[in-house]
Amino acid sequence: MKVGFIGLGTMGGSMAFNTIQGGHELVVHDIRRESATRHLEAGATWADSPREVAEASDIVFSSLATTAFSRVCPPERSTST
Repeated sequence: MKVGFIGLGTMGGSMAFNTIQGGHELVVHDIRRESATRHLEAGATWADSPREVAEASDIVFSSLATTAFSRVCPPERSTST
């Protein structure tokens, strides 16, 4: 399964890395590319945007702080209430 992960901070980075260790293909994105270094070295693919993660993945997970969420999904585009 090709798994997408948006947000590679302390929690998201560990969860995403476990995905690779579980034998899944991984596509990642973070507002700081350097957060993906160990994932990319382990075989993950970098996506330049959250949209690219979604387009390249069978399932997408996100682990975002409130401030990062507003950058990834601005209020005018959000469907959450």
